[in-house]
Amino acid sequence: MYRLLIVDDEYHIREGLKLMVAESGLPVEVSDVAGDGETALRLYAERRPDIILLDINLPDMSGLDIAKIIREKDQRTPLLFLTGYESVTYIRQAVSLQAVDYLLKPVTSGDFEAALRRAEDRIVQLRRSEEEVIHRHRSSEPLYREHLLLDLLQQRRPAAEVIREMDGLELSGETSGPPYTVLCCELEEPQQQEAAATSELHGCKEGSSNVFAGLAWEAAAATGAKAHGAAVSRDRRVVLLAAASCRTTERTAQHIRQAVQERLNRAVSIGISRPVGRMEQLPEAYEEAVRAAEHRGWVGYSQIIPYESIQAAEPNSSHLLEKELLMITEIRAGNDAAVHAILQEWSGQLAGLPVKQVKMIVTQLVLFVMRIVQSDASVGQTSMQEQDPLLELSRLRHGPEMIDYVSRYFVRVGRHVRESREKGIPRKFQRAKEWIREHLQEDGGLNRLAEYMNMSPKYLSARFKQVTGESFADYQTRVRFERARELLLDTNRKVAEVAELVGFADTNYFSIAFKKHTGLTPTEFRKTFL
Repeated sequence: MYRLLIVDDEYHIREGLKLMVAESGLPVEVSDVAGDGETALRLYAERRPDIILLDINLPDMSGLDIAKIIREKDQRTPLLFLTGYESVTYIRQAVSLQAVDYLLKPVTSGDFEAALRRAEDRIVQLRRSEEEVIHRHRSSEPLYREHLLLDLLQQRRPAAEVIREMDGLELSGETSGPPYTVLCCELEEPQQQEAAATSELHGCKEGSSNVFAGLAWEAAAATGAKAHGAAVSRDRRVVLLAAASCRTTERTAQHIRQAVQERLNRAVSIGISRPVGRMEQLPEAYEEAVRAAEHRGWVGYSQIIPYESIQAAEPNSSHLLEKELLMITEIRAGNDAAVHAILQEWSGQLAGLPVKQVKMIVTQLVLFVMRIVQSDASVGQTSMQEQDPLLELSRLRHGPEMIDYVSRYFVRVGRHVRESREKGIPRKFQRAKEWIREHLQEDGGLNRLAEYMNMSPKYLSARFKQVTGESFADYQTRVRFERARELLLDTNRKVAEVAELVGFADTNYFSIAFKKHTGLTPTEFRKTFL
Protein backbone atom coordinates (compact mmCIF):
# COMPACT_ATOMS: atom_id res chain seq x y z
CA MET A 1 0.00 0.00 0.00
CA TYR A 2 1.42 3.38 -1.03
CA ARG A 3 1.13 6.24 1.46
CA LEU A 4 -0.15 9.58 0.11
CA LEU A 5 0.41 12.98 1.73
CA ILE A 6 -2.23 15.56 0.69
CA VAL A 7 -1.25 19.23 1.09
CA ASP A 8 -4.14 21.68 0.57
CA ASP A 9 -5.39 24.56 2.73
CA GLU A 10 -9.09 23.86 1.99
CA TYR A 11 -10.69 21.30 4.30
CA HIS A 12 -13.46 20.27 1.89
CA ILE A 13 -10.97 19.65 -0.93
CA ARG A 14 -8.83 17.48 1.37
CA GLU A 15 -11.87 15.47 2.40
CA GLY A 16 -13.02 15.12 -1.21
CA LEU A 17 -9.61 13.84 -2.28
CA LYS A 18 -9.55 11.36 0.60
CA LEU A 19 -12.93 10.04 -0.54
CA MET A 20 -11.69 9.70 -4.14
CA VAL A 21 -8.67 7.71 -2.95
CA ALA A 22 -10.85 5.42 -0.86
CA GLU A 23 -13.22 4.78 -3.77
CA SER A 24 -10.50 4.34 -6.40
CA GLY A 25 -9.61 0.77 -5.50
CA LEU A 26 -5.92 1.62 -5.98
CA PRO A 27 -3.26 0.42 -3.52
CA VAL A 28 -3.02 3.96 -2.11
CA GLU A 29 -4.02 5.29 1.30
CA VAL A 30 -4.02 8.85 2.63
CA SER A 31 -1.50 8.62 5.44
CA ASP A 32 -1.41 12.33 6.32
CA VAL A 33 -2.88 15.72 5.35
CA ALA A 34 -1.49 19.24 5.77
CA GLY A 35 -3.02 22.67 5.36
CA ASP A 36 0.21 24.67 5.12
CA GLY A 37 3.80 24.34 3.92
CA GLU A 38 5.47 24.11 7.33
CA THR A 39 3.30 21.16 8.36
CA ALA A 40 3.82 19.51 4.99
CA LEU A 41 7.62 19.66 5.27
CA ARG A 42 7.52 18.34 8.83
CA LEU A 43 5.29 15.40 7.84
CA TYR A 44 7.51 14.67 4.85
CA ALA A 45 10.64 14.54 7.07
CA GLU A 46 8.95 12.42 9.74
CA ARG A 47 6.80 10.04 7.68
CA ARG A 48 8.49 9.90 4.25
CA PRO A 49 5.29 9.33 2.23
CA ASP A 50 5.43 7.43 -1.06
CA ILE A 51 3.47 10.10 -3.02
CA ILE A 52 2.88 13.80 -2.34
CA LEU A 53 -0.02 15.89 -3.70
CA LEU A 54 0.67 19.65 -3.43
CA ASP A 55 -1.70 22.56 -3.82
CA ILE A 56 0.33 25.43 -5.34
CA ASN A 57 -1.34 28.28 -3.42
CA LEU A 58 -0.89 27.80 0.33
CA PRO A 59 -1.09 30.35 3.18
CA ASP A 60 2.61 30.40 4.10
CA MET A 61 4.48 29.27 0.97
CA SER A 62 3.98 28.00 -2.54
CA GLY A 63 3.58 24.28 -3.19
CA LEU A 64 6.30 24.76 -5.82
CA ASP A 65 8.67 26.05 -3.10
CA ILE A 66 7.86 23.00 -0.97
CA ALA A 67 8.65 20.76 -3.94
CA LYS A 68 12.00 22.50 -4.48
CA ILE A 69 12.98 21.86 -0.85
CA ILE A 70 11.98 18.21 -1.18
CA ARG A 71 13.85 17.81 -4.47
CA GLU A 72 17.07 19.05 -2.85
CA LYS A 73 17.02 15.88 -0.73
CA ASP A 74 14.90 13.50 -2.74
CA GLN A 75 14.73 13.01 -6.52
CA ARG A 76 12.54 9.92 -6.32
CA THR A 77 9.26 10.62 -4.51
CA PRO A 78 6.49 11.24 -7.11
CA LEU A 79 4.98 14.73 -6.89
CA LEU A 80 1.50 15.72 -8.08
CA PHE A 81 0.42 19.38 -8.30
CA LEU A 82 -3.13 20.64 -7.82
CA THR A 83 -4.17 24.22 -8.58
CA GLY A 84 -7.00 26.36 -9.81
CA TYR A 85 -4.75 28.19 -12.26
CA GLU A 86 -3.67 26.93 -15.69
CA SER A 87 -0.45 28.97 -15.67
CA VAL A 88 2.30 28.44 -18.24
CA THR A 89 4.86 29.52 -15.61
CA TYR A 90 3.49 27.05 -13.04
CA ILE A 91 3.48 24.21 -15.57
CA ARG A 92 7.05 25.00 -16.57
CA GLN A 93 8.23 24.94 -12.94
CA ALA A 94 6.33 21.68 -12.31
CA VAL A 95 8.15 20.11 -15.27
CA SER A 96 11.53 21.23 -13.91
CA LEU A 97 10.65 19.57 -10.59
CA GLN A 98 9.95 16.24 -12.36
CA ALA A 99 6.25 16.32 -11.50
CA VAL A 100 4.24 13.23 -12.39
CA ASP A 101 1.12 15.29 -13.17
CA TYR A 102 -0.39 18.80 -13.00
CA LEU A 103 -4.10 18.76 -12.09
CA LEU A 104 -6.60 21.60 -12.32
CA LYS A 105 -9.36 22.24 -9.79
CA PRO A 106 -12.04 21.02 -9.70
CA VAL A 107 -10.35 17.68 -10.41
CA THR A 108 -12.47 14.74 -11.55
CA SER A 109 -12.12 11.31 -9.98
CA GLY A 110 -10.98 9.93 -13.35
CA ASP A 111 -8.15 12.46 -13.75
CA PHE A 112 -7.12 12.01 -10.11
CA GLU A 113 -7.04 8.21 -10.37
CA ALA A 114 -5.01 8.43 -13.59
CA ALA A 115 -2.47 10.68 -11.84
CA LEU A 116 -2.21 8.25 -8.92
CA ARG A 117 -1.64 5.38 -11.35
CA ARG A 118 1.20 7.31 -13.00
CA ALA A 119 2.73 7.94 -9.59
CA GLU A 120 2.39 4.25 -8.76
CA ASP A 121 4.09 3.33 -12.04
CA ARG A 122 6.97 5.68 -11.22
CA ILE A 123 7.47 4.00 -7.83
CA VAL A 124 7.31 0.51 -9.33
CA GLN A 125 9.88 1.44 -11.96
CA LEU A 126 12.31 2.84 -9.38
CA ARG A 127 11.95 -0.15 -7.06
CA ARG A 128 12.33 -2.60 -9.92
CA SER A 129 15.51 -0.80 -10.94
CA GLU A 130 16.96 -1.16 -7.45
CA GLU A 131 16.01 -4.84 -7.20
CA GLU A 132 17.47 -5.69 -10.59
CA VAL A 133 20.76 -4.01 -9.75
CA ILE A 134 21.01 -5.76 -6.37
CA HIS A 135 20.45 -9.21 -7.93
CA ARG A 136 22.71 -8.70 -10.92
CA HIS A 137 25.14 -11.60 -11.29
CA ARG A 138 28.56 -10.10 -10.62
CA SER A 139 30.54 -13.17 -11.63
CA SER A 140 29.60 -12.67 -15.31
CA GLU A 141 32.02 -10.08 -16.71
CA PRO A 142 29.57 -8.31 -19.08
CA LEU A 143 27.01 -8.00 -16.29
CA TYR A 144 29.74 -7.01 -13.85
CA ARG A 145 30.76 -4.22 -16.21
CA GLU A 146 27.17 -3.00 -16.28
CA HIS A 147 27.11 -3.21 -12.51
CA LEU A 148 30.25 -1.07 -12.24
CA LEU A 149 28.87 1.56 -14.60
CA LEU A 150 25.67 1.82 -12.56
CA ASP A 151 27.71 1.96 -9.35
CA LEU A 152 29.43 5.02 -10.76
CA LEU A 153 26.43 6.75 -12.32
CA GLN A 154 24.03 6.13 -9.43
CA GLN A 155 26.68 6.81 -6.73
CA ARG A 156 26.17 3.47 -5.04
CA ARG A 157 29.85 3.43 -4.09
CA PRO A 158 32.63 6.05 -3.95
CA ALA A 159 33.54 7.16 -7.45
CA ALA A 160 37.30 6.73 -6.98
CA GLU A 161 36.80 3.11 -5.90
CA VAL A 162 34.61 2.28 -8.90
CA ILE A 163 36.97 3.96 -11.36
CA ARG A 164 39.89 1.89 -10.00
CA GLU A 165 37.87 -1.30 -10.52
CA MET A 166 36.97 -0.25 -14.04
CA ASP A 167 40.65 0.33 -14.78
CA GLY A 168 41.43 -3.12 -13.34
CA LEU A 169 39.00 -4.72 -15.80
CA GLU A 170 40.67 -2.80 -18.63
CA LEU A 171 37.53 -0.88 -19.51
CA SER A 172 39.65 1.86 -21.02
CA GLY A 173 38.45 0.79 -24.47
CA GLU A 174 34.94 1.98 -23.58
CA THR A 175 35.80 4.91 -21.32
CA SER A 176 39.00 6.44 -22.67
CA GLY A 177 39.19 10.18 -22.92
CA PRO A 178 36.85 13.07 -22.32
CA PRO A 179 34.44 14.54 -23.02
CA TYR A 180 32.00 12.06 -21.46
CA THR A 181 28.28 12.17 -22.19
CA VAL A 182 25.46 10.04 -20.77
CA LEU A 183 22.43 8.90 -22.78
CA CYS A 184 19.30 7.72 -20.97
CA CYS A 185 17.23 5.55 -23.32
CA GLU A 186 13.59 4.93 -22.41
CA LEU A 187 12.08 2.04 -24.39
CA GLU A 188 8.42 2.57 -25.19
CA GLU A 189 5.81 -0.17 -25.08
CA PRO A 190 5.90 -2.29 -28.28
CA GLN A 191 2.94 -1.98 -30.64
CA GLN A 192 3.47 -5.23 -32.55
CA GLN A 193 6.46 -7.39 -31.84
CA GLU A 194 7.53 -10.98 -32.09
CA ALA A 195 7.43 -12.81 -28.75
CA ALA A 196 11.02 -13.96 -29.12
CA ALA A 197 12.31 -10.43 -29.62
CA THR A 198 10.29 -9.20 -26.67
CA SER A 199 11.58 -11.86 -24.32
CA GLU A 200 15.15 -11.27 -25.42
CA LEU A 201 14.97 -7.54 -24.82
CA HIS A 202 13.37 -7.98 -21.41
CA GLY A 203 16.05 -10.32 -20.21
CA CYS A 204 14.23 -13.63 -20.53
CA LYS A 205 17.02 -15.28 -22.49
CA GLU A 206 20.56 -16.14 -21.49
CA GLY A 207 22.91 -13.24 -22.18
CA SER A 208 20.11 -10.94 -23.34
CA SER A 209 21.24 -8.08 -21.10
CA ASN A 210 23.89 -7.32 -23.71
CA VAL A 211 21.46 -6.88 -26.61
CA PHE A 212 20.96 -3.17 -26.18
CA ALA A 213 24.58 -2.62 -25.12
CA GLY A 214 25.62 -4.27 -28.38
CA LEU A 215 23.40 -1.97 -30.39
CA ALA A 216 24.82 1.05 -28.57
CA TRP A 217 28.39 -0.12 -29.17
CA GLU A 218 27.70 -0.57 -32.90
CA ALA A 219 26.01 2.85 -33.13
CA ALA A 220 28.95 4.53 -31.39
CA ALA A 221 31.48 2.70 -33.57
CA ALA A 222 29.65 3.92 -36.67
CA THR A 223 30.22 7.51 -35.56
CA GLY A 224 33.76 7.05 -34.23
CA ALA A 225 32.84 7.21 -30.52
CA LYS A 226 33.43 4.82 -27.60
CA ALA A 227 30.40 3.39 -25.77
CA HIS A 228 29.65 1.40 -22.64
CA GLY A 229 26.02 0.45 -21.89
CA ALA A 230 23.98 -0.91 -18.99
CA ALA A 231 20.39 -1.91 -18.22
CA VAL A 232 18.95 0.18 -15.39
CA SER A 233 15.50 -1.41 -15.42
CA ARG A 234 13.09 -3.26 -17.68
CA ASP A 235 12.61 -0.33 -20.04
CA ARG A 236 15.52 1.99 -19.24
CA ARG A 237 19.01 1.69 -20.68
CA VAL A 238 21.96 3.98 -20.09
CA VAL A 239 24.89 4.55 -22.44
CA LEU A 240 28.19 6.23 -21.56
CA LEU A 241 29.89 7.86 -24.53
CA ALA A 242 33.56 8.82 -24.39
CA ALA A 243 35.67 10.95 -26.71
CA ALA A 244 32.53 12.17 -28.49
CA SER A 245 31.83 15.70 -29.67
CA CYS A 246 28.32 17.14 -29.35
CA ARG A 247 27.64 16.40 -33.02
CA THR A 248 28.97 12.83 -32.66
CA THR A 249 26.76 12.32 -29.60
CA GLU A 250 23.70 13.46 -31.56
CA ARG A 251 24.52 11.17 -34.48
CA THR A 252 25.09 8.23 -32.10
CA ALA A 253 21.69 8.84 -30.47
CA GLN A 254 20.05 8.89 -33.89
CA HIS A 255 21.80 5.62 -34.83
CA ILE A 256 20.63 4.00 -31.58
CA ARG A 257 17.04 5.11 -32.14
CA GLN A 258 17.06 3.76 -35.69
CA ALA A 259 18.69 0.44 -34.69
CA VAL A 260 16.21 -0.16 -31.86
CA GLN A 261 13.30 0.54 -34.19
CA GLU A 262 14.59 -1.67 -37.00
CA ARG A 263 16.05 -4.59 -35.04
CA LEU A 264 13.95 -4.68 -31.88
CA ASN A 265 10.76 -3.10 -33.24
CA ARG A 266 10.62 -0.70 -30.32
CA ALA A 267 10.40 3.08 -30.13
CA VAL A 268 12.91 4.74 -27.84
CA SER A 269 13.18 8.22 -26.32
CA ILE A 270 16.74 9.36 -25.59
CA GLY A 271 17.79 12.03 -23.07
CA ILE A 272 21.26 13.50 -23.58
CA SER A 273 23.31 15.04 -20.75
CA ARG A 274 25.71 17.91 -21.14
CA PRO A 275 29.32 16.73 -21.73
CA VAL A 276 31.64 16.55 -18.70
CA GLY A 277 35.42 16.49 -18.52
CA ARG A 278 35.99 13.99 -15.69
CA MET A 279 34.51 10.60 -14.85
CA GLU A 280 33.83 11.80 -11.30
CA GLN A 281 31.24 14.17 -12.80
CA LEU A 282 29.27 11.36 -14.46
CA PRO A 283 26.64 11.01 -11.66
CA GLU A 284 25.46 14.57 -12.39
CA ALA A 285 25.49 13.85 -16.11
CA TYR A 286 23.38 10.74 -15.48
CA GLU A 287 20.79 12.76 -13.56
CA GLU A 288 20.63 15.27 -16.42
CA ALA A 289 20.10 12.50 -18.99
CA VAL A 290 17.32 10.92 -16.88
CA ARG A 291 15.54 14.24 -16.42
CA ALA A 292 15.74 14.92 -20.15
CA ALA A 293 14.35 11.47 -21.04
CA GLU A 294 11.52 11.80 -18.54
CA HIS A 295 10.42 14.93 -20.40
CA ARG A 296 9.15 12.72 -23.21
CA GLY A 297 5.70 12.77 -21.62
CA TRP A 298 5.61 16.52 -22.27
CA VAL A 299 7.33 16.87 -25.63
CA GLY A 300 6.37 13.59 -27.32
CA TYR A 301 7.69 10.06 -27.55
CA SER A 302 10.51 8.72 -29.73
CA GLN A 303 12.33 12.05 -29.36
CA ILE A 304 16.00 12.86 -28.80
CA ILE A 305 15.97 15.39 -25.96
CA PRO A 306 19.15 17.29 -24.96
CA TYR A 307 19.21 18.33 -21.30
CA GLU A 308 19.87 21.94 -22.27
CA SER A 309 16.49 22.10 -23.98
CA ILE A 310 14.47 21.34 -20.84
CA GLN A 311 16.01 23.84 -18.45
CA ALA A 312 13.36 26.29 -17.30
CA ALA A 313 13.73 29.70 -18.89
CA GLU A 314 13.60 32.76 -16.63
CA PRO A 315 13.71 35.57 -19.22
CA ASN A 316 13.67 39.20 -18.16
CA SER A 317 11.06 40.07 -20.76
CA SER A 318 7.83 38.48 -19.56
CA HIS A 319 6.02 40.42 -22.30
CA LEU A 320 7.51 38.10 -24.91
CA LEU A 321 6.32 34.96 -23.17
CA GLU A 322 2.84 36.42 -22.74
CA LYS A 323 2.44 35.71 -26.46
CA GLU A 324 2.94 31.97 -25.89
CA LEU A 325 -0.72 31.15 -25.39
CA LEU A 326 -1.83 33.22 -28.37
CA MET A 327 0.88 31.71 -30.57
CA ILE A 328 -0.08 28.18 -29.55
CA THR A 329 -3.79 28.89 -30.01
CA GLU A 330 -3.25 30.12 -33.55
CA ILE A 331 -0.89 27.25 -34.42
CA ARG A 332 -3.44 24.75 -33.11
CA ALA A 333 -6.09 26.45 -35.23
CA GLY A 334 -3.83 26.37 -38.29
CA ASN A 335 -4.18 30.14 -38.81
CA ASP A 336 -1.14 30.94 -40.96
CA ALA A 337 -1.81 34.67 -41.21
CA ALA A 338 -2.04 35.11 -37.43
CA VAL A 339 1.05 32.98 -36.84
CA HIS A 340 3.03 35.04 -39.36
CA ALA A 341 1.89 38.31 -37.78
CA ILE A 342 2.87 37.24 -34.26
CA LEU A 343 6.18 35.77 -35.45
CA GLN A 344 7.12 38.99 -37.22
CA GLU A 345 6.70 41.12 -34.09
CA TRP A 346 8.06 38.42 -31.77
CA SER A 347 11.20 37.94 -33.90
CA GLY A 348 11.90 41.65 -33.90
CA GLN A 349 11.74 41.78 -30.10
CA LEU A 350 13.92 38.67 -29.68
CA ALA A 351 16.58 40.13 -31.97
CA GLY A 352 17.48 42.66 -29.28
CA LEU A 353 18.13 40.07 -26.55
CA PRO A 354 21.34 38.18 -25.59
CA VAL A 355 21.85 34.87 -27.39
CA LYS A 356 21.48 32.78 -24.21
CA GLN A 357 18.14 34.39 -23.40
CA VAL A 358 16.91 33.95 -26.97
CA LYS A 359 17.74 30.25 -26.78
CA MET A 360 15.85 29.80 -23.51
CA ILE A 361 12.74 31.55 -24.81
CA VAL A 362 12.56 29.79 -28.18
CA THR A 363 13.26 26.41 -26.57
CA GLN A 364 10.35 26.83 -24.17
CA LEU A 365 8.05 27.74 -27.05
CA VAL A 366 9.21 24.71 -29.03
CA LEU A 367 8.50 22.47 -26.02
CA PHE A 368 4.90 23.73 -25.87
CA VAL A 369 4.36 23.40 -29.61
CA MET A 370 5.77 19.85 -29.54
CA ARG A 371 3.03 19.03 -27.06
CA ILE A 372 0.49 20.07 -29.69
CA VAL A 373 2.05 17.57 -32.09
CA GLN A 374 1.95 14.87 -29.41
CA SER A 375 -1.59 15.51 -28.13
CA ASP A 376 -3.44 16.42 -31.31
CA ALA A 377 -4.48 13.19 -32.98
CA SER A 378 -5.22 15.08 -36.20
CA VAL A 379 -1.59 16.11 -36.70
CA GLY A 380 0.71 13.95 -38.81
CA GLN A 381 2.92 13.05 -35.88
CA THR A 382 5.44 10.75 -37.56
CA SER A 383 6.65 13.27 -40.11
CA MET A 384 6.79 16.02 -37.51
CA GLN A 385 8.68 13.93 -34.94
CA GLU A 386 11.34 13.01 -37.48
CA GLN A 387 12.45 16.65 -37.47
CA ASP A 388 13.99 16.37 -33.94
CA PRO A 389 13.41 20.10 -33.27
CA LEU A 390 15.05 20.11 -29.83
CA LEU A 391 18.13 18.45 -31.27
CA GLU A 392 18.28 20.89 -34.16
CA LEU A 393 17.83 23.85 -31.84
CA SER A 394 20.49 22.65 -29.38
CA ARG A 395 23.21 22.81 -32.02
CA LEU A 396 22.47 26.39 -33.11
CA ARG A 397 24.75 29.05 -31.64
CA HIS A 398 23.55 32.37 -33.08
CA GLY A 399 20.35 34.26 -32.25
CA PRO A 400 19.20 35.01 -35.82
CA GLU A 401 19.51 31.37 -36.93
CA MET A 402 17.58 30.22 -33.82
CA ILE A 403 14.79 32.70 -34.56
CA ASP A 404 14.73 31.68 -38.22
CA TYR A 405 14.63 27.95 -37.43
CA VAL A 406 11.89 28.26 -34.81
CA SER A 407 9.78 30.51 -37.05
CA ARG A 408 9.96 27.96 -39.86
CA TYR A 409 9.14 25.15 -37.42
CA PHE A 410 6.03 26.92 -36.12
CA VAL A 411 4.80 27.59 -39.64
CA ARG A 412 5.42 23.94 -40.53
CA VAL A 413 3.41 22.71 -37.52
CA GLY A 414 0.56 25.08 -38.36
CA ARG A 415 0.52 23.78 -41.93
CA HIS A 416 0.43 20.17 -40.70
CA VAL A 417 -2.48 21.00 -38.40
CA ARG A 418 -4.44 22.63 -41.20
CA GLU A 419 -3.67 19.95 -43.80
CA SER A 420 -4.49 17.15 -41.35
CA ARG A 421 -7.86 18.68 -40.58
CA GLU A 422 -8.68 19.08 -44.25
CA LYS A 423 -7.51 15.58 -45.17
CA GLY A 424 -10.34 13.26 -46.06
CA ILE A 425 -12.97 16.01 -46.38
CA PRO A 426 -14.69 15.84 -49.80
CA ARG A 427 -13.84 18.67 -52.15
CA LYS A 428 -17.46 19.80 -52.16
CA PHE A 429 -17.30 20.53 -48.43
CA GLN A 430 -13.87 22.08 -48.78
CA ARG A 431 -15.60 24.59 -51.04
CA ALA A 432 -18.32 25.05 -48.43
CA LYS A 433 -15.73 25.92 -45.77
CA GLU A 434 -14.01 28.31 -48.16
CA TRP A 435 -17.36 29.97 -48.90
CA ILE A 436 -18.04 30.47 -45.18
CA ARG A 437 -14.61 32.07 -44.65
CA GLU A 438 -15.16 34.40 -47.61
CA HIS A 439 -18.69 35.47 -46.61
CA LEU A 440 -18.38 36.27 -42.91
CA GLN A 441 -19.79 39.76 -43.49
CA GLU A 442 -22.98 38.58 -45.14
CA ASP A 443 -26.31 37.57 -43.68
CA GLY A 444 -28.18 34.47 -44.70
CA GLY A 445 -25.86 31.90 -43.21
CA LEU A 446 -26.96 28.33 -43.82
CA ASN A 447 -29.63 29.20 -46.38
CA ARG A 448 -27.21 31.18 -48.56
CA LEU A 449 -24.67 28.36 -48.39
CA ALA A 450 -27.38 25.82 -49.29
CA GLU A 451 -28.18 27.85 -52.44
CA TYR A 452 -24.48 27.94 -53.33
CA MET A 453 -24.14 24.17 -52.76
CA ASN A 454 -27.45 23.29 -54.50
CA MET A 455 -28.68 21.41 -51.43
CA SER A 456 -31.56 21.75 -49.04
CA PRO A 457 -30.57 23.57 -45.78
CA LYS A 458 -31.61 20.57 -43.68
CA TYR A 459 -29.57 18.07 -45.71
CA LEU A 460 -26.57 20.44 -45.86
CA SER A 461 -26.65 20.94 -42.10
CA ALA A 462 -26.64 17.19 -41.42
CA ARG A 463 -23.95 16.40 -44.02
CA PHE A 464 -21.73 19.31 -42.96
CA LYS A 465 -21.49 17.99 -39.41
CA GLN A 466 -21.09 14.39 -40.58
CA VAL A 467 -18.19 15.28 -42.90
CA THR A 468 -16.36 17.98 -40.92
CA GLY A 469 -17.13 16.97 -37.33
CA GLU A 470 -18.56 20.43 -36.56
CA SER A 471 -22.01 21.88 -37.01
CA PHE A 472 -22.38 24.76 -39.49
CA ALA A 473 -23.00 27.24 -36.64
CA ASP A 474 -20.02 26.02 -34.58
CA TYR A 475 -17.69 26.17 -37.56
CA GLN A 476 -18.89 29.63 -38.62
CA THR A 477 -18.51 30.95 -35.05
CA ARG A 478 -15.00 29.52 -34.71
CA VAL A 479 -13.92 31.01 -38.04
CA ARG A 480 -15.42 34.40 -37.15
CA PHE A 481 -13.35 34.69 -33.98
CA GLU A 482 -10.20 33.21 -35.52
CA ARG A 483 -10.45 35.88 -38.22
CA ALA A 484 -11.23 38.54 -35.61
CA ARG A 485 -8.05 37.67 -33.68
CA GLU A 486 -6.01 37.95 -36.88
CA LEU A 487 -7.50 41.34 -37.73
CA LEU A 488 -7.07 42.71 -34.20
CA LEU A 489 -3.32 42.09 -34.48
CA ASP A 490 -3.30 44.90 -37.04
CA THR A 491 -3.32 48.03 -34.86
CA ASN A 492 -4.29 50.19 -37.84
CA ARG A 493 -7.77 48.66 -37.83
CA LYS A 494 -10.42 49.99 -35.47
CA VAL A 495 -12.48 47.54 -33.42
CA ALA A 496 -15.63 48.64 -35.26
CA GLU A 497 -14.00 47.81 -38.59
CA VAL A 498 -12.95 44.37 -37.36
CA ALA A 499 -16.47 43.72 -36.06
CA GLU A 500 -17.96 44.59 -39.45
CA LEU A 501 -15.46 42.41 -41.37
CA VAL A 502 -16.43 39.33 -39.37
CA GLY A 503 -20.18 39.88 -39.59
CA PHE A 504 -21.13 41.97 -36.53
CA ALA A 505 -23.12 45.12 -37.26
CA ASP A 506 -23.11 46.16 -33.58
CA THR A 507 -19.64 46.84 -32.12
CA ASN A 508 -20.87 46.47 -28.53
CA TYR A 509 -22.40 43.08 -29.29
CA PHE A 510 -19.15 42.06 -31.00
CA SER A 511 -17.17 43.00 -27.89
CA ILE A 512 -19.50 40.99 -25.64
CA ALA A 513 -19.38 37.96 -27.95
CA PHE A 514 -15.59 38.20 -28.36
CA LYS A 515 -15.09 38.24 -24.59
CA LYS A 516 -17.44 35.29 -24.13
CA HIS A 517 -15.49 33.33 -26.74
CA THR A 518 -11.90 34.30 -25.79
CA GLY A 519 -12.13 35.56 -22.20
CA LEU A 520 -10.95 39.06 -23.22
CA THR A 521 -12.55 42.10 -24.79
CA PRO A 522 -11.03 43.20 -28.13
CA THR A 523 -9.23 46.07 -26.36
CA GLU A 524 -7.90 43.76 -23.62
CA PHE A 525 -6.78 41.32 -26.30
CA ARG A 526 -4.72 43.99 -28.02
CA LYS A 527 -3.18 45.20 -24.75
CA THR A 528 -2.22 41.67 -23.80
CA PHE A 529 -0.77 40.44 -27.07
CA LEU A 530 0.55 43.58 -28.77
